[in-house]
Amino acid sequence: MSVVVDAPFPAADTINQPRSRSDDAGPELPRSLSRRLPIIEEALRWALPVQTSPLGKMCAYHLGWVTPDGQPTASGSGKLLRAALALWACEACGGEVDWGIPAAAAVELIHNFTLVHDDIQDGDVQRRHRPTVWSIWGEAQGINVGDGLFATAYMTLLAPGPRADRRMRAARSLSQAVLEVIEGQCLDLALEGRPDTPRATYVRLITAKTGALLGASLEMGALLAGAPGRTVGKLRSAGRLLGQTFQMRDDWLGTFGDPERTGKGRGGDLARRKLTYPVISAYSRASYAEQRDLCDLFAEPDTAGGEPRIREILAGLGEPAASVAAITQTAQAAVTAAASSGLDPSWVDDFSAITEFVAHRVR
Repeated sequence: MSVVVDAPFPAADTINQPRSRSDDAGPELPRSLSRRLPIIEEALRWALPVQTSPLGKMCAYHLGWVTPDGQPTASGSGKLLRAALALWACEACGGEVDWGIPAAAAVELIHNFTLVHDDIQDGDVQRRHRPTVWSIWGEAQGINVGDGLFATAYMTLLAPGPRADRRMRAARSLSQAVLEVIEGQCLDLALEGRPDTPRATYVRLITAKTGALLGASLEMGALLAGAPGRTVGKLRSAGRLLGQTFQMRDDWLGTFGDPERTGKGRGGDLARRKLTYPVISAYSRASYAEQRDLCDLFAEPDTAGGEPRIREILAGLGEPAASVAAITQTAQAAVTAAASSGLDPSWVDDFSAITEFVAHRVR
């Protein structure tokens, strides 16, 4: 494959089209995002350590490219939503696809760094229908994989090439988002077993844990396109609201979703008594007795019949329908923010389709 000399990546028009992918990305992914997936995956393959090294093999396994013993698979790298959003924002703001590739690859690598470490912290043994990295190679190697993905992200974003000043600004945006993600994860762990957490605290948690990185995806794409400050800020806000929508839907899937489609057990969040939107939503409408029952059940994760009883209380308080309504409202707020950014209406329509996908995804 030929490479543009002054760019850190192969140019978009030299990417092999299209690479075979599993259905992890989902046929429902909007065309405005899915059309760039081969470019993103090629950039990730270019950026990561060689698969002949232990670190490279484990990173490739986490991304779904190889089996634990290094044999190629037909799997893809997941939805690549954050990377696709970075490229989408760059194009929406008048930039070339090539300009946004470093940001797209970097934000996807950072996202996967958080996933590997989250799996260790949460004790999850399955992701994307496969054993997690730490469950195969141990926690210590899982930490190494996460750290390797983190370092590779910044090497990728700041590699020698054009528009260095814009990429430096994008790196600052990404660093700020990473700090927020970690703060959100700290808060998430601290609030396990606390169904009485105020909704405002929950929103602060998910805005940091999930919204920050989606906001940075759109912000970096806009920065690399040279967009005006107001557009950059509005797209960041839209991305943060999109992240709230994503996490609320993720919470819904973790409680009510089909494990065969999500790739993780439906009882995982409830089994660990994690703070999720359906619980927060139901608790706010519960009677004193129901609130006390929920607090007791969350305080004793090993209580026999605890999960079925929690589900029964949630159903009695209007779940999952109430959560679906709140997810839809948050998605609409994200579209409103994008519409105020100054983008052409056709791009706002694109973003509306993206939020529709995020709000109703099934995995």
